[in-house]
Amino acid sequence: MSEAEKNSRKSSKGSPVTQAIHGVHHPDPWRALNPPLYQTSTYTFPDMETVDRVLEGEEEGYVYSRGGNPTVSRFEEVVTLLEKGEASRAFASGMGAISATIVHLARGNKAVHLPLTIYSGTRAFVRKFLEPWGVPVRWFDPRQTDWLEKLEGTVKRGDGCIFLETPTNPTMDILDLKRLSDLCRPKNVPIVVDNTFATPVLQNPLSLGCDLVVHSATKYLGGHGDLLGGVVTGDADRIAAIRGEEGSFLGATLSPFNAWLLLRGIKTLHLRMEKHTENARAVASFLAGHPKVRRVYYPGLPSHSGYAVARRQMVSPGGMLSFEVSDARAARDFCDRLSLVGIGVSLGDPESLIEHPWSMSHRWLGEEERRSVGVLPGFLRMSVGLESWEDLVTDMDRSLG
Repeated sequence: MSEAEKNSRKSSKGSPVTQAIHGVHHPDPWRALNPPLYQTSTYTFPDMETVDRVLEGEEEGYVYSRGGNPTVSRFEEVVTLLEKGEASRAFASGMGAISATIVHLARGNKAVHLPLTIYSGTRAFVRKFLEPWGVPVRWFDPRQTDWLEKLEGTVKRGDGCIFLETPTNPTMDILDLKRLSDLCRPKNVPIVVDNTFATPVLQNPLSLGCDLVVHSATKYLGGHGDLLGGVVTGDADRIAAIRGEEGSFLGATLSPFNAWLLLRGIKTLHLRMEKHTENARAVASFLAGHPKVRRVYYPGLPSHSGYAVARRQMVSPGGMLSFEVSDARAARDFCDRLSLVGIGVSLGDPESLIEHPWSMSHRWLGEEERRSVGVLPGFLRMSVGLESWEDLVTDMDRSLG
């Protein structure tokens, strides 16, 4: 058995909790507990024969860190384990992973299908690049009860992909991944799932029949609000193609230092997601009973339209929620009165964050379009952090007035 096979066998042992901590075994001559940081842009060779072997794939090695780096590779290996895929490619940001993946699948102007309720950055990429390039873009509304039936009539063999999120950002819609994969597999149309909200701890789309998973690693994977990163995971051949083309030549390369920070953050991902979820359940229950809150969007509440599907395809509903108050003025005043919850557009940090999409992430959309995607003037999105949930509820109760 080769050393690589021994390492792979060792890495496959244990639960995902253990895999997140130990990853893939790499022998270290100094027996360091934590992996080294290879902070280098290029690599040298002892002779030209070694150059030939590395470039021909006969010997493992690195040439230039835009194409690969040992620290980045270790991060990719851990994500591959957690998402139950065959390979991963890391990027400098979530948008780097999203844009590279969509561009790869849309080559030749193949149609791309997306839900109306989706991250505003993905929407902007589609509007500013795909549509002007002439890529056919097909939008569907997952809030309609017959969205799958309508999608079945729209998706054609040879289309580029279906790109989606579940839960969706920021409206927390739940899409049934198993039913969607059953629809798309006969048509050979890849399904790409942005799994940022759920993380591989709570949901594994590849195990449900999807083809690729992307993450903004900036969020829960890093978990501390101190880095930018992205990653896509899937089958080895497709990831190799993305790595060799969009991964190298679009230039969105994850830095070794951020990869090292991500390896550190992932070790506590399971513990953090347990606490994020515990806190979000408590906050959602509080909001659902408050007279000034019109509606709560959280898949852990039985009142949520996707509650049954979420229970089936997710381990737990996670740490993200949205809710609605009377109008924009009330939403903005509420944000201003909070003391523990910061106003910010990111998520997945130890600190709780809240944003008013009408004024922030979706500000660039026209009023009618904001309403059409579920972003109303009184709508708020919250990333529930790791603080004491009792303190969060107290702060929010006081701020709602």
